[in-house]
Amino acid sequence: MASLSNSRLPVVNIGTNVVVRVPDLDRGRLASRNVPAVVVDVNTTGLYLLGTKKGLLQRLYARNEFTTSENNFIEAHDVPSSSLSLRSVSMITSGSTQGFVSCHCKTYCIDNEYKCLSKNMKCNSKCHSNSTCKNK
Repeated sequence: MASLSNSRLPVVNIGTNVVVRVPDLDRGRLASRNVPAVVVDVNTTGLYLLGTKKGLLQRLYARNEFTTSENNFIEAHDVPSSSLSLRSVSMITSGSTQGFVSCHCKTYCIDNEYKCLSKNMKCNSKCHSNSTCKNK
């Protein structure tokens, strides 16, 4: 059974670029489905330590949890030593969280004290239904 698995999924060397699929639960609506990573270390049991441009991924990955990439996005020496979860890396690289940002303001949105204006974001119908908003 192990030889069959090794024939389908060959061993990946340190420094090889890979792509890790992000589960739908850990991904925002605008986030990418995959995170590019590089193999930093291989455990004696065959588990892989992966790193991204933002840091090392917290857990070890089995060979069937990622695919090799033909392009080189990251070098192993470019990976910071900080440890992050896959969800955190997905949010950081996409620039979005688990959903869209909306302001929910009750008034006209004219000062920088409002969430929308402080983030340079235009209001829309998802923010509030106030048609007299000055930030549309």
